Amino acid sequence: MSWFTQIAGAFIEAWDELRVHRVRVTLALVGIGIAVFAIVAVTGLGSITRQSSIEISERSSGRPASYQLMVSSAATDDKVAIYEAAYKAAIERYGITYQSTSGSAMTRIQFVDGVADVESTIVDPAFGEMHRVKLIEGSWLTADDADRLAPAVVINETMWNRLGNPSVAEHPTLQVSGAAPTTAVVVGVSANIYPDYPEQMYVLSDAQHLLGASAGGGMMGGMMMGGSYAPPSMGGDEGSTATFPTYELWLPLENHEELSSQIVRDLKAALGEGGAVDAQRTDYLAWGEDPFLAVQILVTAVGGIVLLVGTIGFVNLSIVTVKQRVREIGIRRSFGATGGRVFFSILLESVVGTLLAGIVGIGCAIVTLQNPLVQGAITGGLGLTDSVPFPVDAAVLGIVVSVGVGLLAGFIPAVIATRSNVIDAIRS
Repeated sequence: MSWFTQIAGAFIEAWDELRVHRVRVTLALVGIGIAVFAIVAVTGLGSITRQSSIEISERSSGRPASYQLMVSSAATDDKVAIYEAAYKAAIERYGITYQSTSGSAMTRIQFVDGVADVESTIVDPAFGEMHRVKLIEGSWLTADDADRLAPAVVINETMWNRLGNPSVAEHPTLQVSGAAPTTAVVVGVSANIYPDYPEQMYVLSDAQHLLGASAGGGMMGGMMMGGSYAPPSMGGDEGSTATFPTYELWLPLENHEELSSQIVRDLKAALGEGGAVDAQRTDYLAWGEDPFLAVQILVTAVGGIVLLVGTIGFVNLSIVTVKQRVREIGIRRSFGATGGRVFFSILLESVVGTLLAGIVGIGCAIVTLQNPLVQGAITGGLGLTDSVPFPVDAAVLGIVVSVGVGLLAGFIPAVIATRSNVIDAIRS
């Protein structure tokens, strides 16, 4: 147990030295505390910024790995029915949990200040989870909403503000104009993807016909089919309004390529000769391996530079301080303190001090980054669907950096102290 006693004694001695020289130590460690705060805060900031960027991307293009299935063949009622049946069979066969219709249409809504065309996004219930739809109030669309006599809709924040911010609990309604006017019930309010987003609402694919709108809204003489454009020449019989629906899939990352290829083959086989089905990946990882990682690396590098500057200053101050304590060290050596004991004591004195400064810096970084106002500023007020706890790796990094700085800042002064001549040190 002698080694344990020596280590414990060295820690106690180092703590006593810190108490005796607390003013000097406090001044010396303020810079280290600030530097550790900077690198930990910047690392945490990078994590939150990266998460915010990922969520904004996933709200618009889906989670990894998201695919859109589109058909560019001539559409007839029979072929559309075959395609829909083949798609449902493929979904069941491969156990796809998250899939949704992906379409859009313009719906005329009667507001207090007049009639306006509002973009209707035609979806299925899984779309909310697939696109991280963040609700401000109410609930997302469910399969049961398709059975309502009055179609259920989820409106975005901009449209909600135009309606006067009515409480969803009071079942506010929308007056839909057109050839067959109807009334829609608002069941939820979604946050805007970005500020000043235009009016938008979500409606189930099984209920969109009740709004008098369809995914085949006019566009340059062609038809908008969910998200794909088909020129008039691709239609079936002249005057036919049949269009192939566009579907969106959220596939497992581990086998998404194989799975998407197999689904496309099955759908092509069902359509027969001339059946052109394409699966396009839409999520952010389609552009490469985590493009947002570069942001986190950059901000961490900035924090490292700040820490390096603080470390250099602390090393210089530690060297000057030890030179001023040469007489004290000489007296300790004359009373039997070994060179190793003096070296270890001064080294630990530096490590204990920087560790305490690091803990304070980490605590300040946690309090700062968990502040809702700070997170709101980082995310541009959009908020995060998945809350980002303070990253453990940033805290661990702060502890490691604190100890590392202490070892670096204490090593050189400790070497200087042990190499001092005892007689000359006492005389100085």
